[in-house]
Amino acid sequence: MTDIIRDIDEEMRRDAFMARVRRYSWVFFLVVIVVLVVVTVGYFWQDRQSRITSAKASELSSAIALAETDPAAAKEQLAALAADPSNGNSVLAGFESAELSLREGDEAGAVAALEALASVREGDAYAKAATIFSVYSAINSGDAATLLGKLDPLIGEDGVFTELALELKAQVLARDGKGAEALAVLETLLEREGLERDLQTRAETLRDSLGSGS
Repeated sequence: MTDIIRDIDEEMRRDAFMARVRRYSWVFFLVVIVVLVVVTVGYFWQDRQSRITSAKASELSSAIALAETDPAAAKEQLAALAADPSNGNSVLAGFESAELSLREGDEAGAVAALEALASVREGDAYAKAATIFSVYSAINSGDAATLLGKLDPLIGEDGVFTELALELKAQVLARDGKGAEALAVLETLLEREGLERDLQTRAETLRDSLGSGS
């Protein structure tokens, strides 16, 4: 009798389980369909992004190659690539455009390309690097107030570009005939801990030249 009751009980539980399976089977199939759709969309999205990246890389290579025969057209293409921050090659395009201008002796063009890149990048590390290079490109002839206006925010934030900004600020002040202010900036720079050896050597050399000049 006990075995019969157990068999009946197991059969009832099995029937109840199968009833639930039949009742909620649509949920299982829906989940499977959703997963398949997500996987498929993800695959096509990755494939599309890969194609776009490859196309942008080809555009960058073409623009760089074009610089050998038509620099003006090359700079136009590079500027278009640099103006799109979603393009992974925008940074390279911006710096390539600036370098191309410098090779032609076009300091203003190089500065403009770097400033445009900095503007598009909206204050990220690449924007700050572009700002540093734009000051460096115009260090000998750029307006001192304009150059200092670019450097002071980098100095004030005390970040990875602060030491380079201090060095460039001292150079700008020295070029502008403000030796005492340049020396003060150099002393501030040389007091910083962990200063890179090459940067320290350049700062000491400039400090000594300004000291002997006074």
